[in-house]
Amino acid sequence: MRCRGLIALLIWGQSVAAADLGTWGDLWPVKEPDMLTVIMQRLTALEQSGEMGRKMDAFKERVIRNSLRPPAVPGIGRTEKYGSRLFDPSVRLAADIRDNEGRVFARQGEVMNPLQYVPFNQALYFINGDDPAQVAWMKRQTPPTLESKIILVQGSIPEMQKSLDSRVYFDQNGVLCQRLGIDQVPARVSAVPGDRFLKVEFIPAEEGRK
Repeated sequence: MRCRGLIALLIWGQSVAAADLGTWGDLWPVKEPDMLTVIMQRLTALEQSGEMGRKMDAFKERVIRNSLRPPAVPGIGRTEKYGSRLFDPSVRLAADIRDNEGRVFARQGEVMNPLQYVPFNQALYFINGDDPAQVAWMKRQTPPTLESKIILVQGSIPEMQKSLDSRVYFDQNGVLCQRLGIDQVPARVSAVPGDRFLKVEFIPAEEGRK
């Protein structure tokens, strides 16, 4: 629906721009170089000077570096005191949601709690991989669920996977931390049995709480 509205807006904008406003003064052909020709000339010049190769090497190096060690999530401190709170994952729908047969089971504008339909049967651990104490804390953890995920807010992904002998994720751009209200780590997120809330715990690395 939003896409259709955007397309309609673009079409309307084009029709307005194409309206006949009459002729003001003399019209002369605009002599501008073909844009594609300009681009190709620029690329050729870069290749001949060797600058293209240097730029590509720098780009590849940056991509590899960011994939192995993404930028740290800003604004995340270190947990010093245990605390916990409940998180309501309910969202207001921006569009209708349909099942695999096309039937609408939740309509636009309604507030829906995903836990009503899909159980949250895993535990999420958020840590700073550059903090040895937090890495040691993670090694001591015994997840309360069969499935768990380790999510870094800072650190090297391959180093942590080797150290923890487990698959490791990274909270790119802090999306999960913002959504869950996590501003300090270590932190653990798990479901509240029989309820429609998630429990967010902030646990000091030295505490050893499980």
